[in-house]
Amino acid sequence: MSSSLDLSWRARLALALALVITAAGLPRLAVVRQLAGGTAVPLAAGVCALVALLAARLPLGFAWGPAGSQRAVPEVARGFAVGAACAAALIWQGNDALLARLWRDDRAASLALLAGVAAWGGAVAATRQRALLRWYAVAAAAALLPAILLIAVLRPAVPASGFAAAFVFFLAADTTVAFVTEELAFRRALVGPPDSAGLGTLALTAFVFGLWHAVQPGYGAAPLGTLLGTALGGFVAGCVYALSGSLTAAALYHGLHNAPLKALGDAPIVTGRGGLASGVALAGTAALAVALGWMVWRRGGRDPAGLS
Repeated sequence: MSSSLDLSWRARLALALALVITAAGLPRLAVVRQLAGGTAVPLAAGVCALVALLAARLPLGFAWGPAGSQRAVPEVARGFAVGAACAAALIWQGNDALLARLWRDDRAASLALLAGVAAWGGAVAATRQRALLRWYAVAAAAALLPAILLIAVLRPAVPASGFAAAFVFFLAADTTVAFVTEELAFRRALVGPPDSAGLGTLALTAFVFGLWHAVQPGYGAAPLGTLLGTALGGFVAGCVYALSGSLTAAALYHGLHNAPLKALGDAPIVTGRGGLASGVALAGTAALAVALGWMVWRRGGRDPAGLS
């Protein structure tokens, strides 16, 4: 990969502006909320990125991975296996009720889910996943550490079986949806090819990612906290993408970050600990951002780093 796979700076600036404007405007349109649902903004981000990349005749990067991980001939059976696994997760232990609600209330999520499963299947079929296992482990650790700290402080009262089923559902849904929406837009399109991504680009893109969240009305209660928290998360996702060379690793981080919190839902928590829990989780994410940022800095502009 090379900088020739980058969007021009003008195209990236235009894309960033389009992302922020649609994030601020679409949720305020009643017709969008009614027809598309709550995932209209992420879907619009994916569409904007898709248009920008296709207009520039650039690859979407779904099947990118470490050097030597590309298969000469895609193994189609592996792609179908991904689809079967996602379908099983979405209907496991009563999750079919969540799926039915998704189809009924959030048409944008339904469309992105179908596209995401197809894109994940294509990526797995085209890329040797063994080369990415260590980075999937890094993504999982980076996503789950802050969530574990948050849960440890809040001590939510939720049945283990119910939490597990909901966690599996949201992991499958968010990992696939994020792959073709937020990860395509903020990591592939704005960051560019992973092997040339530097700290400055990652930090600037993370700020746009945080701003994209903060201007959405659904995050209006604490916009500055939203900006900081999501920018840190976006920086971690960008580092995972840059180090692994893979959008799938970044999407896995994204899904694992979201799934525990969504699975908890409105479970009762210990009173008076919300601020402490948020601070602990934010500190954990910041520490991970520093550690992964150092790895990107150490790597420089060279090929994806190892873990040694």
